[in-house]
Amino acid sequence: MKAILIIAHHCILPGAYKGFEEILDKLHHDLPGTRVASTSLLDLENDLRTLLREDVESVTLLPYLLLNGRHSKNDVPRVVAKLQAEFPQIPITLLPCLGDWKEFASMVVSGLRAAENKTYTTAQKCDLRAPNSSLFSIELNLEGRNVLVVGGGRIALRKVKTLLPTGARITVVAPQFDPEFESLDKNTVLLKNRPYEPLDLRGVFMVFICTDQPAVNAQVSNDARARRILVNNACDYLDGDFIVPARMDFGKNIAVTVSTQGRAPSLAKKLKQKILAEWGEELARIERESSAK
Repeated sequence: MKAILIIAHHCILPGAYKGFEEILDKLHHDLPGTRVASTSLLDLENDLRTLLREDVESVTLLPYLLLNGRHSKNDVPRVVAKLQAEFPQIPITLLPCLGDWKEFASMVVSGLRAAENKTYTTAQKCDLRAPNSSLFSIELNLEGRNVLVVGGGRIALRKVKTLLPTGARITVVAPQFDPEFESLDKNTVLLKNRPYEPLDLRGVFMVFICTDQPAVNAQVSNDARARRILVNNACDYLDGDFIVPARMDFGKNIAVTVSTQGRAPSLAKKLKQKILAEWGEELARIERESSAK
């Protein structure tokens, strides 16, 4: 299997990797059978080494950079030379940075011409989610999957408790933990008592961001997106890929969820209380009857 690894700048600003992700999606679609991955300049050596340890026959590197500066002239070639020596049996091809592609100038000119002929409204340019769009409701099977929770406060604790029945392999990383974390099953929940590191995302299927540090939240979000990992941001639902609706379980067969599309959490809480108060006993009775049959 051939592999392509795209190298981007490391950035902590939310949404910074949006265009980058679109290119990855197109490569995945247009190059079936090719392993397409991404990394940052900061993580290049570790991620490239991990890729070379997989069943790949060759790796092509694309520096997603405009200027042929210190990174593309010195830093990236140095890492490539080091790992080519470690894995001499796997050819590593380093492409020129984007700014040196002969097609790049024509692409910029075409884009500017198109911009002159098209008027964009402020809403089109800035709205992250159109007013009429809706989230897609889904229930995921997390049995045996690696899930990362970043943060050690009460919000993170609630997320972990929600995840416990799913059978997921849960890792929580934080400099400090709410004391109640110590009561959790150590065979199910792994606690890492330190600040978040990008390497925490290795092999992770889904990440929950639950800190009160905007810079940390933005870094985790961008790191996860660059690795195509699903993100739930407890502090900014628009930044995440999904939200977790309010859920009520009535035995093994009936679960009711309430969602306000992430726009009104307090309303979702009120609806949940109303359903429990007015329909709770009836739903529990229906569950008992269905289980007895």
